[in-house]
Amino acid sequence: MRELSKRRYASGFSLVEIMVGLVIGMVATIIMMQMLSNADANKRNTSGGNDAQMNTAIALYNLEREIRMAGYGLSDSNILGCTLSYTPKDESTAVTLSAIAPVIINPPTSQVPAGDANTDTLLVMYGSSPNAAEGSALTATSSATAYTVASPTSFVADPDTGDRVIAAPLTRPTPPNCALTMAKVTANSATNGTGGSTLTVSNGKGSLATGSVVYNLGAEPVIRAYAVRKGVLTMCDYTEKNCGNSAYATAPDATVWVPVASNIVGLRAQYGRDTSTGTSMGGAISQWDQTNPLLETDTGANAASPAIHCARARILAVRMALVGRSAAYDKKLEADGGLGNPTWSGTTAVTSGTPTSPTALTIDLSNSLGANNNSWMGYRYKALETTIPLRNMVWRGGDDAC
Repeated sequence: MRELSKRRYASGFSLVEIMVGLVIGMVATIIMMQMLSNADANKRNTSGGNDAQMNTAIALYNLEREIRMAGYGLSDSNILGCTLSYTPKDESTAVTLSAIAPVIINPPTSQVPAGDANTDTLLVMYGSSPNAAEGSALTATSSATAYTVASPTSFVADPDTGDRVIAAPLTRPTPPNCALTMAKVTANSATNGTGGSTLTVSNGKGSLATGSVVYNLGAEPVIRAYAVRKGVLTMCDYTEKNCGNSAYATAPDATVWVPVASNIVGLRAQYGRDTSTGTSMGGAISQWDQTNPLLETDTGANAASPAIHCARARILAVRMALVGRSAAYDKKLEADGGLGNPTWSGTTAVTSGTPTSPTALTIDLSNSLGANNNSWMGYRYKALETTIPLRNMVWRGGDDAC
């Protein structure tokens, strides 16, 4: 018997085949990782742009809501444009604002320190009283501590939360003597059973004749400053703190300049002004500018009406743009030169002179991360703008003297 032996060979891959397989696998892994990385980067850029747009929209809505209220209780010609002195709640020294106005764009830096480079600042004012904006007449000569008024029941008296009031002559003083004081109503004799009609006030304006007017701003008048500081839209309450103190803005102090929205790098604003000539206002916007009639000696828009209140009465709207920045930095975007500065309607608007010689008010983000720092080009930006009518100025109607 012959036994046949069968040789069995081991099955498997050779070393060369294994190495080829590893190379193919590594290449496939690298390709997949690159695809995932690109997809994630695109997702971050897309979501970053969306976050910037949403953040900017919310911030712009808040500012728009503030400005729509601007001028409430402060639109009367007798006080519009006058200086205003008062002591903020958390301060021991009085402050003086250069003008009573619904909105002031770029007020003096002594009142609102400048924000980031190439951004504007805002000062917004309005009252909180539900009573008539025309005020209540004085029935006797005032003193620094007492106002005798015709309708005392419309004033709330309290040593801490009493109404804030402004007393002004019935006839507007000639420039530059229109200096007013905001006082607090601490007691009201009409509500304590004595049958009187005298308001006890703190830090009032004395020696005002009978017939002068007391304007009620309510217990919580609003005087707020807005500025972009270190890429954050911030707000300072001027009734609480002296927002003009540069020490508060240097850091900035978050307890004074309270953050409103982060990654906001641009704020531009312009007045919509009625520049019609003649004996009265036309009531339509004919020019957009940043001209600020802050002093009693300034000339109004109508050469025939040099009073400051006329220049303020002719401002019927505010046009504003906010620019938000994405949180994600894109190195490739910077290497490609970025997307450039956004534009808005004010890019070709008038900022001085007449409508026939326009001056651009551009959005410039080149210094938003510091001077000579080109990293700003590695971010995506969203610019949103709106036009806000100053309804409390519009509703007051035209002023024949302006």
